[in-house]
Parts: sequence; C-alpha cells; structure tokens
Amino acid sequence: MKLVENEQKFLEFYDQNITKIYRYIYFRVGSQEIAQDLSSEAFLKTWQYLKDGNFIGNLSAMIYQICRNLIADYFRKNPNLLIPIEDVQETHLSEAEIGFVKKTDENLKLEQIMGCLKQIKEEYQEVIIWYYVDDFEVGEIAQILGKSEGAVRVSLSRAVKALKGALEV
Repeated sequence: MKLVENEQKFLEFYDQNITKIYRYIYFRVGSQEIAQDLSSEAFLKTWQYLKDGNFIGNLSAMIYQICRNLIADYFRKNPNLLIPIEDVQETHLSEAEIGFVKKTDENLKLEQIMGCLKQIKEEYQEVIIWYYVDDFEVGEIAQILGKSEGAVRVSLSRAVKALKGALEV
C-alpha cells in the first residue's frame, strides 16, 4: 500500500480514536497535560511504525499496547505521583464518562470512582475503562491484551467485583 493511502487511513483512524485514547490514558494518569502528551506520543510511535513499512494487523490493539507501555514508562519514571483530588473535580465530564458513572448503578462522583479505580489491580482498571468507558467489545479487549475472550470476561467480572468492593469501603 502506498504511503499516501496509509496516511489517509491513519488520519481517519486518528480522528475516530483520539478521544478514546486520551480518555484511557487520562483515567490512568489523572492529568490532562500528561494524557495529551502520551496520546500524541502513542499516535506518533504508531505512525512511525507504519511509515517504516511495518504491517499492523489490528491498529487499535497496537495503539493500546503502545499506550500501556507509555503509561508504565511514565509511572516508572515518576513512582511517587499522586493525583490531587482538586484536579479531578475540575475536570469536565464527557458523555462517555457520565455513562460510566450511570452504569455503576450508583450516584457516585467521578473522583470517587477514579480513586477506587486506583485501588484495584492495573489489569482490572484497564478492562473496566475499555468496556464501560470506551464501549469496547470483549473481543477487542481480548486482542489488546492477547488473551481469550473467556479470560477477559472473567477479568471483567473480577474487576467489577473489586471495584464494588473498593466503593463500599
């Protein structure tokens, strides 16, 4: 495929996914600025990989894997970071985030949910965000994580149970 065709397809992919990627990273790092930087870096790394002539079977799975690695690198470099609750309260909620709050069947504030998300395992955080916030199908999550759909369903069930437990404390 020609580079021009790849560029057009990538730009379409970017337009369709930038909000999801940003939101996923934001829920993990809790900072708008860092989420913007890491989102840009994820798309840049993905584009560079394509530009170098490499084949990507599932672009969504690849970029989320890059995001996971960037987030891990960020926390490795900044191990003592805490998210000030004031920063979370000042954030404007998107429709997807409002939907996530409603899906918990609780009238909890977003900062409470984010605080509780930080208390559960990293894998559980990811599957909850992807499934409830980004509306990913179980199959898509399975591709990103490199697991079977059954394993993802089990993780999702355990994640919801862990989040409910954290919310009750």
